[in-house]
Amino acid sequence: MKTGFFWSIVCVSVFLVAGCAYQRDVSRTDNRISSLERRGTDSEKSKDQFQIRMEDFRKSQIEKEQQMRSQYAELYATVERLQEQIQLLQGKIEEKEYRQKNLLSGDSGDSIESKVAGLEQSSIAVKDRLLRIEEYLALDGAGKKFTSASPATPSSKPVVPEKSPVKEKSETPPAKELSENELYAKAKQEFDNGELDAARTGFQEFTKRYPKSTIADSAQFWVGEIYYRQKWYEKAILEYQKVIENYPKGNKVQAALLKQGFSFFNLGDKSNARLILKELINKYPSSNEAKIAKQKLEGS
Repeated sequence: MKTGFFWSIVCVSVFLVAGCAYQRDVSRTDNRISSLERRGTDSEKSKDQFQIRMEDFRKSQIEKEQQMRSQYAELYATVERLQEQIQLLQGKIEEKEYRQKNLLSGDSGDSIESKVAGLEQSSIAVKDRLLRIEEYLALDGAGKKFTSASPATPSSKPVVPEKSPVKEKSETPPAKELSENELYAKAKQEFDNGELDAARTGFQEFTKRYPKSTIADSAQFWVGEIYYRQKWYEKAILEYQKVIENYPKGNKVQAALLKQGFSFFNLGDKSNARLILKELINKYPSSNEAKIAKQKLEGS
């Protein structure tokens, strides 16, 4: 009896131990399943967030493309407006040059030669009268007085002294042609000395003789700068445009764009001035000219 009871107790103990172990395994399995489910949920959330970010990125890219297209359209429109403005300026310049030629040709009134001759006669008559007054007042130190033998009346004709024969001079040898650097230095010195017309002629000759020089863009820029200083802003705009078109890789493009904008401001055309300065800022944002353009736009 005792032996049977003992084995009954052993069997019950074994079953209890096995049941506890089974409960722990089930609990661990449940915990692992819950952890996997949580990880699956987190991965789903991450995937959804990633898709949302990708969608936002695509939308931002589309918006940027649309902005770029609108900017390009504005730039094209700006170029077309500038071309129209340049054509108008060219027409105005041609009209001014035509009027100046008509004035110089003497189509209306006396010719230039007759006016010059009249001025020379008047100056000779004035000099003759002054000489006679000096003789009368003894201002010349000779003690001569004005006599009635040679009255100075308005109707008297001025006496033009005969010119003494002048010996024909031998022809001088032609001047030595200046080199590239000499011609540029000479024109720049004239510019610094305020001899703007002579400097402009020198720089224009330089661009004709040395169009492929490394400093040809600088020479062309100084031509526009001379017109700008002479306040002939229409002509300055055209000369600056030559720098932009003929020397796009030169180091004077930024300065030419800046002075073009200033020229339009001086002409009262603020819309075109703003467009050019904005173009300068967009193309060369880190240049000193762009900083000046920003200050000009903020102050205008």
